[in-house]
Amino acid sequence: MVFTQSLNIEKQRLVRANHLISFCFIFSFALIIGVAWAQPPTGELSFGYRHFWEPSDGLPSNQTEIGVIPRFSFDLTEDTTFILEPALRTRNHDNDDVFVDPYKSRFTQYFDQLQITAGYDVVFWGASEGAQILNILNQKDLGTDFSADQPLGQPMVKFSGYIGEGLATFYYLPYTPKRHFREYSERLSAGFDIDGENVQWRDSQHAYYPGFAARYAYSFDDMDIALLGFHGINREPAFVVEAGEFAPIYTVGTQIGMEVQRVMGNLLTKFEVLNVSDAPTLRGDFDETTQYVIAGEYSVFSVFDSGADLRWVAEYSDNTLGEELLSLYQHDVLLAVHTSLNDVDSTEISLSLLHDLDHGSNIIEVTLTRRLTQNIDLEATFFDLSAMSASDFFYGLEPDSYGEITLTYYF
Repeated sequence: MVFTQSLNIEKQRLVRANHLISFCFIFSFALIIGVAWAQPPTGELSFGYRHFWEPSDGLPSNQTEIGVIPRFSFDLTEDTTFILEPALRTRNHDNDDVFVDPYKSRFTQYFDQLQITAGYDVVFWGASEGAQILNILNQKDLGTDFSADQPLGQPMVKFSGYIGEGLATFYYLPYTPKRHFREYSERLSAGFDIDGENVQWRDSQHAYYPGFAARYAYSFDDMDIALLGFHGINREPAFVVEAGEFAPIYTVGTQIGMEVQRVMGNLLTKFEVLNVSDAPTLRGDFDETTQYVIAGEYSVFSVFDSGADLRWVAEYSDNTLGEELLSLYQHDVLLAVHTSLNDVDSTEISLSLLHDLDHGSNIIEVTLTRRLTQNIDLEATFFDLSAMSASDFFYGLEPDSYGEITLTYYF
């Protein structure tokens, strides 16, 4: 046992050292090039404080996070740009001192009818707010963001151009980043001890298994349609138990989907469908499923002549595997209202409710965003997880309701 603990401590030290070396290399390289091109960097620096309302045995009641995303932009030629935009993140109660992600560091070459991008980038597919079943290209950073809205940079070569009247984009994905998880010593781990370093690959596959993806988007009249396909390592892992810990396991899969949006006056309707050949299940293996989301948004402008706008959102998500699918969105309804005051400080208030139709669990989120100064934004978020059902797979989140304040400085 002592020998195992020593190995784990040594492994953590090596991980921290590698992250710090990567950070120093990326930052020094960026500064050297930035001085050579005499272009000042831009970017953002964020500080977040999260407080949990209920105590939990042996776990902290608060957590702080710091993120830095510098952006160095260089025009190498008239039609060639290079952007170095790494993301550097750290938080207390985590074994890693600094988590380094290349994020959006990429070369872009522009031609008359074609754009080629090589490097790391973030690509968002789909239009739904909740399940986001079509957002399958980038891996998620669950260590940084509980709501899974924070992606990891995806290495790619991207070709984008118009075919007919639609925009076609093709991707070659040479590598799949590992998902980043929260430590067992942190809150919001749902009670699962996940060893994110002990990654397994089904059928002797590996992170360098080449992936391919394509998307074709077309608009006509009041309708937008997009078709997409993906083949490679699934970004959603299953989990197997080893030595009392959950080890993520990945497999190669094929995904084919479609997105349809239609505008009818103040009403925007959405439909998303995705067939997945190998979706993760609660059994720790993979199975075929078809997921779909039906959604609607209704906007009201200048409510009572106040200048404020309201946007009402309703989404229904389901899948053919039912409760076997390893996902927070199995058979759910999302209801939300977004308020934009349209004032000089760009104040926005959002309220959302995610209701599990199988277990009756409820997750409530309230968010306030406001610009404090020309360069500083405030975001205050409250998550209520106290209404999780004991029969829900994610019941371990029940004591982790929290409030969070994030200040972001843009330079």
